[in-house]
Amino acid sequence: MAEKIINGFSVVAYATQPEGRVPARAFLETRRLPAKPVKPVKGAAVAPEPQVEDEPAPADEPESLAFEIFVTRRFRSTVEAMSAARNALDRVKAVDAEGVPDPLPD
Repeated sequence: MAEKIINGFSVVAYATQPEGRVPARAFLETRRLPAKPVKPVKGAAVAPEPQVEDEPAPADEPESLAFEIFVTRRFRSTVEAMSAARNALDRVKAVDAEGVPDPLPD
């Protein structure tokens, strides 16, 4: 797997092995990274934070999104599919708020 961090998302490229008559396939997957806590600066006067209950994440929001790429292409091997997935990952420049990479290959 190859990984790239973009706009608060982890974007991963991977491939699956062929099974029976199903050829190897290439994928891009996005996962939202947890927000990093802010550390207070030493020596700075910090007011105590009010206790606020964390709101649970919506149940219908998926943790990660997987996108099959190069659907019309038939890969001869998993190595070829993984190479295509890595090349697609290298071209990804941004991820929108919903977790869709841009540009997303066909």
